[in-house]
Amino acid sequence: MITNHLLEESYHTQKRLVEESGYDMKKYSEIIHQIALDAQEKYGIKLKYGDIKGGTEPLWKSPSS
Repeated sequence: MITNHLLEESYHTQKRLVEESGYDMKKYSEIIHQIALDAQEKYGIKLKYGDIKGGTEPLWKSPSS
């Protein structure tokens, strides 16, 4: 497998978050969502969520404008 420092850090972070969520996909998604909200606030950026037609109801509502 091809690897570098950035990929190693990404793998390590994903593994840590999966373990933190107890291997629960919903909990993992909630953790990732909270990280995104924290980054949005910390760095003063606005994240947009995609809207997939025919998809299921989202686990949470997109941050309001």
